[in-house]
Amino acid sequence: MIVDLLLPRTDAGVAVQWAVMVPVWILAIVATRNWQRDFRHFVWGLIMINLAWFAIRAVH
Repeated sequence: MIVDLLLPRTDAGVAVQWAVMVPVWILAIVATRNWQRDFRHFVWGLIMINLAWFAIRAVH
């Protein structure tokens, strides 16, 4: 089950990943808006890595 969540076999699985993570990304951006710039860049970098992973999965 965990492998199916991390590496879905269908486009529907990728859509679910996006639907779950978009609010998490927005929450992370809002929660870190008053942090130091370096910490905000680190959080943005994690979001971009996650976004790239999902984008690659969507292309399969």
